[in-house]
Amino acid sequence: MKKQKSIVVGLSVLSSLSLILGACGATSNGDGETANTNNAAVTNNATNAGSSATGKYDPAITVHAVRPVESNVTFDSGDSINKNIWTDEFTNSLGINMVYDWTTVKNDDYVNKLNVSIASGEKMADIYQVNASQLQLLADAGQLADLTDVFNKFASPLTKKLMNGDGGKGMNSATFDGKLLAIPQIGGTITSNDVLWIRTDWLKNVGLSEPKTIDDLVKIATAFTNQDPDKNGKKDTVGLGITQGPALTNGGVADLGGLFAGFKAYPDRWIKDQSGQAVFGSIQPEVKQALGKLQEMYKSGLIDREWAVKDSDKFGEDVLTNKVGMWFGANWNSMYPIDITKNKDLLQVKPFSIASVDGQQPVVQVVDPSVNNYFVVNKDFEHPEAIVKLLNDFQEKLWGETSDFEKYGTNASQSVSYFKYPLVQSWPTTKDIPDNLDAVRGALSSSDASKLNSEQNGIYASIKAFNDGDIVKGYATARQYDAFDVIKRDDLSNQQFSLFYGAPTPTMVEKKQALDKMEQEAFTKIIMGAAPIAEFDNFVANWKKLGGDQITQEVNDWITAHH
Repeated sequence: MKKQKSIVVGLSVLSSLSLILGACGATSNGDGETANTNNAAVTNNATNAGSSATGKYDPAITVHAVRPVESNVTFDSGDSINKNIWTDEFTNSLGINMVYDWTTVKNDDYVNKLNVSIASGEKMADIYQVNASQLQLLADAGQLADLTDVFNKFASPLTKKLMNGDGGKGMNSATFDGKLLAIPQIGGTITSNDVLWIRTDWLKNVGLSEPKTIDDLVKIATAFTNQDPDKNGKKDTVGLGITQGPALTNGGVADLGGLFAGFKAYPDRWIKDQSGQAVFGSIQPEVKQALGKLQEMYKSGLIDREWAVKDSDKFGEDVLTNKVGMWFGANWNSMYPIDITKNKDLLQVKPFSIASVDGQQPVVQVVDPSVNNYFVVNKDFEHPEAIVKLLNDFQEKLWGETSDFEKYGTNASQSVSYFKYPLVQSWPTTKDIPDNLDAVRGALSSSDASKLNSEQNGIYASIKAFNDGDIVKGYATARQYDAFDVIKRDDLSNQQFSLFYGAPTPTMVEKKQALDKMEQEAFTKIIMGAAPIAEFDNFVANWKKLGGDQITQEVNDWITAHH
């Protein structure tokens, strides 16, 4: 569901890694021998793989990998990340035995440990996940296999279609000097847009309807704070939920991306100014206007006084205990933080369109097409085509002609997500909106599910169960698809993308962490009234002076070079 963004590597770490990698002409293979790191990966040694996208290695090969395996990854009894339905599939169908040399529970820990592995000069895994900063570093150092030819030769027609579903943005971001050096993990585009989640029973109790304008939103927040919307006789609710950070972009839990969009403000996105140049959304005057409104709401007690120390889990507790009834968030908020098994009244939480400052609909949200994760191949690995064959199998088993989503995606009770097991994966950009949405809505309307694929059948069954009264089984999926309806209606024909989606520029690598921290601190102080709204102007001046202007120039140079 929620994307886990890797942290941007700091200057000192990247500088050290660059020096080490740049100085390495050879690396130890672990047996006291030295491999020449200037040799390109051999692509013709896979004679036992066959020439097709589905050819099986005989004898089987072993792929050594490293990866994060987060704590929310669950398994059937007796299974593990090293032995499961997907490892069996790769062994039996492809002749590939996956071996994970090490894993981490948290993604940030994985990023840090991988940095140490790179810096130490140790032999890297055959296939592994990197973020955009690490990809740039390893590409500059010549440590990665060129996948251009093996992708063209071994990628299935389905894989080629899906990997270009975003117009080639993801593949372009993984291409350096004409060489494809990574497989990008592409996901949905507008699927990550926000909706406004509201307790409709609270709306009814205070005699209000869904908001169209920001003034409507404030009116609802005021009523939710002061008019005992849950009718428990206590003044113990807040009007608008937000979480620590604050999260400035859309696609999370109680983030501010939707509210900012209502002001035509797009923090952390690169947008066009009137001259056609790319400018950073966080320093535009519309952001100041939105922050001013948030400051007013906080001062009036419409926002939780403790929001700055509440993460999504703490916020979830407030949702479950009827303390908050309105927030901006992603489509999957019906699954988390909402838990219908713990509070049946949450049945009345429904998704709505984003409200705007001027009442105009629909509100445009800017999508970030950047790729957070990539999968790379060690340039000394004998079988670079294996990464493409793994990707082919993942996409075929979930969305191809032989797909079986209940077996390889999510089990019937939705308690185990098998799709999280494969390392190498990428998703269709239109899978949820409009593909699954249209197919499932059509089947529900006609009561004919015969044309649905295996994933869609599971969705259909959940929503039908909800419609038939099984709230526990169906609520999460039914409300998620209600959110998809909102997003499709508002955003499908109004897609706008952030202009920059490449690897971090040199100045981003050096200074973006510090600039991001300065932004978060300034915005938090303004919202909480610890600084006047005029502090925004100081933030803008400092951002530009401390590296922002140089980053802006580098971003515009990148756009010129890639368009």
